Amino acid sequence: MRANAASNFRTHLLRFGVLAVLSIGFIAPMHAQSPANALPAGTGKDVVAVACTQCHGLKLIVALRDGPVGWKHFVDDMILRGAQLTPQEANTVAQYLAKSFGPGTSPMQSGLKTEPLPAGDGEKLVESHCALCHDLGRITTVTRSKEEWNNTVSNMMARAGTNVATQDEVLTMASYLAAHFGK
Repeated sequence: MRANAASNFRTHLLRFGVLAVLSIGFIAPMHAQSPANALPAGTGKDVVAVACTQCHGLKLIVALRDGPVGWKHFVDDMILRGAQLTPQEANTVAQYLAKSFGPGTSPMQSGLKTEPLPAGDGEKLVESHCALCHDLGRITTVTRSKEEWNNTVSNMMARAGTNVATQDEVLTMASYLAAHFGK
C-alpha cells in the first residue's frame, strides 16, 4: 500500500511538472505578443493597444485598410459602441490608424485566389487605385451591377480621404469592373 501511495505521489508530481512547463510555454509567447507589440510604432499606438482591445483583438484592426475618413468613421462608431476615448484621443487614434493601416500600406488580404485582371480600359486604374488597400482577389471574385460598382468605387475613393481619383477615373473603373465582373 505504501509503495502504491508513493507511485501515485510520483505520478501526480510528474503531471504537475508537465503542466507547469506547458503553462510557461503558453504564457511566455502570450506575454511577448501583448497588444502593443503587434502594432507599428507611432503616436497613438498605446491608446489603440488599450482602448481597442477592451472589446476585440488587434487582429481585426491590423487586417483592415482605410483612409483618414474611413478610420474616423470606424473610431466614431466604436465610441458609440462604448469605446472610452476623449475627443483628442479619438483624433489621435484615427490619425495613427490611417498612417499605419491606410492606403499604400500592406494590402488587406482576402485569402482569395487572384487572377490577373483582364485587359481593358480601366485595368491600370483598378490595379493602381484598388490595390492600394486590397489584394485583387477581393475584386475578381465578386459580381456587381454597374451602379453597384460605381457606388463601391466612389465609396472607397471617399474613404481614402484624399483626391486619389477623379470622377472620370471613378466612372472608368466602375465601367471596367461592371464589364468584367458585372452581374
